[in-house]
Amino acid sequence: MDINREIKWFSVHITNAHVHGNNILTQLKNCQKGKLTGNQKGSLLSIIIPAYKNWKSNNDELIGYSDIIIRRRAASVNKYKNQIKDAPFSAQTKFHSTVIEEFLFYLFRDWIQELNSEDDSPKILLGRSKAYSNLYFAPKNLSAFIATPTMRINVKNQDFTIYRKILIKTNGESKKFNVPIVAIECKTYLDKTMLEGAIATADKIKNGNPYCLFMVVTELYEVSYDVDPTYSRIDQIYVLRKGNGANTIDYEVVKDLFNFVIHHLKRDWSDIKKRLETEGKIL
Repeated sequence: MDINREIKWFSVHITNAHVHGNNILTQLKNCQKGKLTGNQKGSLLSIIIPAYKNWKSNNDELIGYSDIIIRRRAASVNKYKNQIKDAPFSAQTKFHSTVIEEFLFYLFRDWIQELNSEDDSPKILLGRSKAYSNLYFAPKNLSAFIATPTMRINVKNQDFTIYRKILIKTNGESKKFNVPIVAIECKTYLDKTMLEGAIATADKIKNGNPYCLFMVVTELYEVSYDVDPTYSRIDQIYVLRKGNGANTIDYEVVKDLFNFVIHHLKRDWSDIKKRLETEGKIL
């Protein structure tokens, strides 16, 4: 397999939304520079790349988000995960966790495209992003504050988001940032330290936008059952390999995940009067 030809293929056929595809492209460039071991190079060229192309092609052919389509997407990612399960790349490369990120892109892509179909330019975007957490002001002194408020924006890298770009202009200053309405951390496994990090991130993201749905999607859950995340601002933790011992990503879990997110996107967020009249609930 020709490395330069494969680099060209990936450069043409993947976008920023194909997070795992970009991870493979990075490994290809490392291979070109001689940075991979023989085992890594062999696995990349003979197993991973053909399997990825098939997985991407399969998801490109699957259009929509019906139960049947979601079931087929789950079967497709299971097939791909099984093919690359022995890929010799460390956790630091995020090789395996980016599979879940790209899978979420395929899962929600068509619903978001339909939502944006009436706009000349998409308003709602999805994928990895620097998500807004808060705005503050940092003038050097009173004179500087009188001249301009000196806005600063804090952001947090998020594995997967559904978001909108927002532009704020005031007193000659302008800032553009991504406000998430869904934020998801993607893990191959979740341990106590990772959970604590996710809890801290949920606080930051929800301080910036309390209407944002914050979730963790993981393949395996390795936190003690004595630790209850209910007290946190995480809205849900989905464990794709249900029961923690399953060999495959469970279709029912994926379907519930999809419906949970879509329900949030469709529901009223701040219309208290309507929720009171139709549901008898305020929150």
